[in-house]
Amino acid sequence: MHEKTDIRWLAIGAIGGLIIAGYGILRQTAGGDNLPDSAIASVNGTLISLDGLERSMARFMPPELLADPAERTRMLERMIDDELLVQRGVELGMTESDTEVRAAIVNSLVASITAEADSASPSDDELNRYLEENAERFSYTSRIHVEAWETDDESRAQETVAALRAGAAVADTDDLRVMPDLPPGLLPAEILRDYIGPAITAAAADMPENSSAVFARRGRWLVIRVVARERAAVSDLGTIRNRVLLDYRRNLADEMLRSYIDNLRQRADIAVSQP
Repeated sequence: MHEKTDIRWLAIGAIGGLIIAGYGILRQTAGGDNLPDSAIASVNGTLISLDGLERSMARFMPPELLADPAERTRMLERMIDDELLVQRGVELGMTESDTEVRAAIVNSLVASITAEADSASPSDDELNRYLEENAERFSYTSRIHVEAWETDDESRAQETVAALRAGAAVADTDDLRVMPDLPPGLLPAEILRDYIGPAITAAAADMPENSSAVFARRGRWLVIRVVARERAAVSDLGTIRNRVLLDYRRNLADEMLRSYIDNLRQRADIAVSQP
């Protein structure tokens, strides 16, 4: 049991090495003693590509060591060791039974599929079009209509929220009163902050209409009911360019991964037993 545990962790480390080297799942296989020009080594018929070695060197070594034969040999030996451990893990069935190893393989493959999306550099015209087509993703609550009550008793505040959620009316009492001076109707978020504070305003902006919640503020308890919200979309790319770019890349990665998986499904023989 101890030997199996040790090998399991070695295999996980090896999978990590493959991810770092960038050649793990996408490697080629070949037999025989003669290596093709594109390969630098063969481990039980599995090729380690010259390109894979070059990428590993460039990623993990300073420029002054890239041409050092000893460093190249050391990196190649590490890649060979990793490959041997991975092959042993496959022999032991870890790719089928060990969830951590399987997760490492999946994560590595997903990273390789979406790498192009992660570095995509769309033009401003493309980003403006993406912003226009996905306006809801970049909208925000601009005005909020809330009702608010104050109390010194948390239990009373919780009872009030329960009553509001049940559709009951709430009247002023000695231990619960409507927040004074809070204007009725839709208020811009920046104005509402002056009455209930920035944190509670931000929370209220995310609450559904006709929902209620309890908040602590300045030693008291506020019961907030969101009556209505009004949303607005940001149309100026210049103010949120980084946010739009990140969303664009994330969406592109999702599309690439979905397309890749759909292709795998079309080629696969999948049988499912319905419960």
